[in-house]
Amino acid sequence: MIKAVLLDLDSSLLDDRGHQFAVSYRRAFAEQLEEETGIKGAEGVFQRAIQKLNGRRDMVSSNDEVMAASIAAEVNAPVSPFQPKLWSLYQSSFEQPRRLASAAPEARQLVEALLEQGLAVAVVSNPIYREAAIVQALQWAGLGDLVESFAFVSSSENMHFAKGDPAFYAELIARIGIEPDEALLVGDKRQSDDAPAEIVGLHTWPLENTSALGSLLEQVQNAGWEHRYSGGPLRAAMLKPQFLGNLGALFGLLSEVKAPQWHQKPDPNEWSIVQILCHLAETETAVHQKRLQTILRVENPFIRALPPPGPDVPICSDRPQDVAQEFRKKRLTTLELIADLAPEDWLRPARHSIFGLTNLLEMAYFTAQHDRLHVSQLCQTLGKCLDPI
Repeated sequence: MIKAVLLDLDSSLLDDRGHQFAVSYRRAFAEQLEEETGIKGAEGVFQRAIQKLNGRRDMVSSNDEVMAASIAAEVNAPVSPFQPKLWSLYQSSFEQPRRLASAAPEARQLVEALLEQGLAVAVVSNPIYREAAIVQALQWAGLGDLVESFAFVSSSENMHFAKGDPAFYAELIARIGIEPDEALLVGDKRQSDDAPAEIVGLHTWPLENTSALGSLLEQVQNAGWEHRYSGGPLRAAMLKPQFLGNLGALFGLLSEVKAPQWHQKPDPNEWSIVQILCHLAETETAVHQKRLQTILRVENPFIRALPPPGPDVPICSDRPQDVAQEFRKKRLTTLELIADLAPEDWLRPARHSIFGLTNLLEMAYFTAQHDRLHVSQLCQTLGKCLDPI
């Protein structure tokens, strides 16, 4: 069942004539960067900063931070004082291609129909754009007054992967608080939209022509349309991007935590943010890794579930960011554990005290679901989420 619809911004909500908006934006930014700094070949500088998003990532630094560090290094400037200047350049550069884009026909009608049905609606922007620029683009698309109604709007500030990376879509669904097969992505590019999203397990609606958005609107207007989508089979390829994307979602939320919030509880029977982090770090080795290692080592093992943790999860440290980093390091170890598994390894059987007959693939997928459960819990604690979907 579909619980959230993820709408691509460029060439979907915005009618981008000839797919020239992004090209024009990059050119405008480069021209202003060259004028501001005197550096030659500024377009190459910007392009290399964007390419950094495709490299090995720590899942802690946002796209905005990675790009700023790359550009600052190339113009030989310290990052911190240079960032405000970059932000100004991003904003003014975004205004220049305005003439190339307009509201896509039926975009607003589609968004309103989805919201009226109680579905979460997210805006999927190319995460090289900052939030202020995306809000401006939504105004061009005739959706400026609905910004607060969106469950999530991706931007360079809150995302940790490039749009063509499957982990980008895993991070998106974790921030929204849904499972992959509960999301429908609406995009116009196979390489950067549909293909990576499908690897993670999302449903897709390709915008192959100008009538595709109208066709989706027609479907949405049919009662019960969202129930026609169901989950497909689990695949090993889903796991790495989900494990990474969940980390990106976690660190994206942690970047918004203020000092007094680390130990606050929304309710006496709920966990604080520190407790959530301690639980994630502890269970990564004591439960998730141990379970996978047992299935790989023992023939058809019996796995006993631990009792559910109560409200008094011990606080393992008074340095929450250190706990988050500990969890990140443990997760990278988990990724190493599954990196070179053969197809037959994923199907190694096990018996679980709650789930019954299972296998390594299902248990590994449960780890990703466990992440999303606690990312959503953290999001609710911060008050950064809509009500649970």
